[in-house]
Amino acid sequence: MTRVGVIGVGGMGACHARHVVDLAGAELAWVADPDEGAGQALADELGCEWVAEGMDRIDEADALVIACPDRFHHRYVMAGLERGVPILAEKPLTVELADAREIVDTEVALGRRLIQLGFMRVYDERHTQVADALEHLGAAQHIRCVHRNTNDGSRTVPQMLVESIIHDIHTVRWLGDDEVVSVATSVIAGGAGTRMIIATCRLASGAVAVLEFDDIATGYEVSVEVTAERGNVVAAEPLRALVRADGMVAGAIGDDWFSPFLDTYRVEMRDFLDS
Repeated sequence: MTRVGVIGVGGMGACHARHVVDLAGAELAWVADPDEGAGQALADELGCEWVAEGMDRIDEADALVIACPDRFHHRYVMAGLERGVPILAEKPLTVELADAREIVDTEVALGRRLIQLGFMRVYDERHTQVADALEHLGAAQHIRCVHRNTNDGSRTVPQMLVESIIHDIHTVRWLGDDEVVSVATSVIAGGAGTRMIIATCRLASGAVAVLEFDDIATGYEVSVEVTAERGNVVAAEPLRALVRADGMVAGAIGDDWFSPFLDTYRVEMRDFLDS
């Protein structure tokens, strides 16, 4: 039985904790959060212990899930590495480049991979279908990622990059099967400063990827299209009912980034625990 400790009980932490409880072979040992009300409520729901500080219980866990605010990731990831504990950490790994390099160097020195980052699109069926199609279509030549969020327009460009667009960059590296070697960006004003970021990336293979990100769209949407050597593949649209009324056909987009991936997060947790 793998004892799992979860640090952070916000939306993602609570989601991960519930999946741990539902999966065979795992035990939710504790949840940690300085918010006693939220932490104790989740602990009572799931039948585990709540602690205010995760550092106090890391030695009592066989695996860690880190879903606290981004600025605290470094200290908990490093603590997990020092104890040789497998870690599922929400992205970004850290908010400072030097801290990220320290983590990578520490893991490499240990000689084994302990960290899995929360890039869940590799478990999402719409995206895995695209990856499967590319097995037959050949190497990617052009990738287009569209990512629309429904935020209030107050986020800065760095926040958009490390909190959202990082998913699209990962998608490009995954589906393109190569590293990004150059990036050119343009921004479109809106909200408190920037509404959209358009990034054109060139991969080492010569393939080109275009990332279109809108932070204050009217609904939440993620899509990807890949043109490869022998054809083109587009991610399927999410299944939604079409309503015919008042001389119109309409389908809801939705403004929630979380619920479309609930099953994906479960698969991600299963893979983490199995690894």
